Parts: sequence; structure tokens; C-alpha cells
Amino acid sequence: MENTDSETATLPESDVRFPIVLRGYDRRQVDEYVRVAEKRVDRHEKARRVAERRLAKAQVPAPRDPEADGAAGLGKRIEKILQVAKSEAAEIKKQAREESEKLLSAAEKTAAEAEIARAETERAAQRDAELIVSRAEEEAAAIRAAHEAVLTQLSQIAGGVEELRARFGGEAEPEHPVEPEIPDSAPSFIPSPAPS
Repeated sequence: MENTDSETATLPESDVRFPIVLRGYDRRQVDEYVRVAEKRVDRHEKARRVAERRLAKAQVPAPRDPEADGAAGLGKRIEKILQVAKSEAAEIKKQAREESEKLLSAAEKTAAEAEIARAETERAAQRDAELIVSRAEEEAAAIRAAHEAVLTQLSQIAGGVEELRARFGGEAEPEHPVEPEIPDSAPSFIPSPAPS
């Protein structure tokens, strides 16, 4: 079992901050903080119960001893000791209650902040994903439009060549037919031009 006193000493009393990671706060660190806080609350609760038991024992009336009546000073000392014990027990209870309320409040605040950060991170990731998809769709549309324009130009060039052949009666046939070049860097999803 770990020493909770050394753990507690390292915890700040207020304004606890956790580093933000990819999808919110580091869950392990938040879980560890809550575990340490719960141990502190348990320790204070045990101390409170011990003090209450001591107080209850101290409040049990002592049996009357006829010889004790002669020692009146002794009864006053015991009464004073009981008052001090009762006062200390009340103070310990109050401190334990305040400490547990503080720890509970801090844990609730941390959990709320972690939830807010998680939601914000999720919304940001959704926006980024939508932006990436939108840009990809725009780029794909631009590539398709460029591809269609190239096909239209090739068709016009082929029509012009056919017109020239018809006009000159096929005299100007090239030795090697020229095929349109498609660069190697063209995206693979663009279909090759259909042969004319």
C-alpha cells in the first residue's frame, strides 16, 4: 500500500490542472488524483470516528464513589479534560467535513472540466474531419473538371486532324500516330482517355 501522506503533500490545495492530451485530459492522472483524494477523505473520516468514540467514552458517567465526593478538585479536572476532548473532537469533525467537501468539490470541478475539454476536442476533431472531406471533394471535382477539359481538347484536336485529312485527302498521314501523353503523376482514379 502506498504512503498517502507523501502523495497528499504533492497535491496542491486548489486550482489543480491536468495536461490536455489528444482526446481531453489524461484519464490516468485524473483517476490518480481522485484516488488520492478519496484516501485523504477516508483518513479524515477514520480520525473523526476515532474522536467521536473517544468523546462517547469520555461522556459515560463515572460510577459514584463515596470517597470521590471528598475529592471535589478531581471531578473538576475530569470535567475540564472532557470539555477539552469534546472541543477537540468537534474541531476534528469540522476539519474532516471541510476537507472532504473541498476534495469532493475539486473532484467534481475536475471531472466537469475534463468533460468540457473532451467535448471541445471531439467537436474540433469533427470540424477538422469535415474540412478534410470537403477539401478532398473540391480537389476531386477540380481534377474531374480538368480531365473533362483535356478530353474535350483531345477530341477537338482529333476532329481537326480528321478535317485536315479529309481536306488533303489523307496525304498528310504521319509516319507514327501521336498518342496523347498522360503524366505518370496523374491520380489513379482518373480513367484513361477512350481511343477515338
